[in-house]
Amino acid sequence: MLCGGSLISDQWILTAAHCQEPGWKIYATLGVHPRPGKEVEIKSAPVVFKHKDVMKIDRTHDIMLLKLPERTDIKPVPLPDCNNRPKIGDTVQIAGHAATATGPNNAILIVESATLLCLNTEVVDCQELRECVKERDPQFYASRRYQHWFCCHRQGVESNHGDSGGGVVYNDMIYGVISFGDKPTPACVDTDGYMDVCAYKDWIESKTGSVFTKIAKALECLWCF
Repeated sequence: MLCGGSLISDQWILTAAHCQEPGWKIYATLGVHPRPGKEVEIKSAPVVFKHKDVMKIDRTHDIMLLKLPERTDIKPVPLPDCNNRPKIGDTVQIAGHAATATGPNNAILIVESATLLCLNTEVVDCQELRECVKERDPQFYASRRYQHWFCCHRQGVESNHGDSGGGVVYNDMIYGVISFGDKPTPACVDTDGYMDVCAYKDWIESKTGSVFTKIAKALECLWCF
């Protein structure tokens, strides 16, 4: 399965949980822009966000962390400033290698784009998408309703197969992870659904150790005086 992902530190990639296939090896290509990049095998087990609902049932959210076998010097994208989140109507940027056209009868072309494509889209309220998915695809909605969404739409701009896991960037920080841009149902094509990184930021920092890194740096500064 072809997916996108965002390097958020010198050793961690943030992507979508549905990008993993049970039993398959995972490879990451670092530095896809400019190409060709460097392919590495992810040897550590993927870290997926889960929580127990009121019935004590494990619920998996479509957000995942992958740990690189070695640190990289490629510049990562910073985690979001959640006190300055993009508002409805703000422009954000998405990127991916997915197909840019459809085949006969609007069939999706599973063909990787030769270059990394970046497009602007606009933040919208998720309520319309939630209601549409709930009505048109109740089973899909049941698997997603408890997750934290972040939604965007702009005429002529949408994510596709292969874009999943890619980042949604605002003010040079990552605020979203592309989750179901390929649409659960054709009736809901107007809006892309992303995972809201701010809702998972504490979890991300706890798993990657970035919280402890920040504390350590703060303590170092105290010793400077």
